[in-house]
Amino acid sequence: MTKPILCLDFDGVIHQYNSGWKGAEIISDDITEGFFEWAERAAKKFTLVIYSSRSKEPAAITAMQFWLVEQRKKWRAAGGEHETEEPLGFQFASEKPAAYLTIDDRALTFTGNWADFDPELLAEFKPWNKKA
Repeated sequence: MTKPILCLDFDGVIHQYNSGWKGAEIISDDITEGFFEWAERAAKKFTLVIYSSRSKEPAAITAMQFWLVEQRKKWRAAGGEHETEEPLGFQFASEKPAAYLTIDDRALTFTGNWADFDPELLAEFKPWNKKA
């Protein structure tokens, strides 16, 4: 039986993204704190699929893959608590997958009521890493 897909955005979710956009293949910042510990637990229940605005460029997917490997090495060298030596087996999508759930720093849950989304308030939205 296959596990349901958990779609993960990259910038601002996995990658801290404090430096802003530098190009599809340039990943300037470190991993968000706690990601690898969480991913090891989540991988037991879900297929972890990374989808990003970067994903439309094959070289950018390769850059994200290499970046994740280097970040995991850094995390382990710093004493990161890990349950397995095995790779986590992230998948990368070039199109938004049909996911059970999506984790994104720039998304809201639609509950059937458009009145919940006042355009004036939406225009003031700031992701977690840009709030004062």
